[in-house]
Amino acid sequence: MADNCDFSMSGLRKRLPEAFSKVTRSTVKEIIAKVVEQEDKYWKKDEKLDEEYTNDSDEEYVGSKLFEDDGLMHYFEEG
Repeated sequence: MADNCDFSMSGLRKRLPEAFSKVTRSTVKEIIAKVVEQEDKYWKKDEKLDEEYTNDSDEEYVGSKLFEDDGLMHYFEEG
C-alpha cells in the first residue's frame, strides 16, 4: 500500500482489497513477533524505571519526614 499510495480515500478503497489478499499467515506471524519483541523491550525499560522511581521515592519520603519532624532546624544544625 505504501508504495502505491496516492493519498486519497478512493485510491485506498480501490487498492485495499488487493493489498489484503497479499497478506499471508507468515506475514502476520512476523508482524506479531516484532510487536511482542517491542513490548518486551518496553516492559524491561518500564521495570527499570519503576526501580529507579521507587528508590527516589524512598529518599524523598525520608527527606520529607525529616523536614516534618525537625523543620528547617534540621538543615541548619547539620551545616
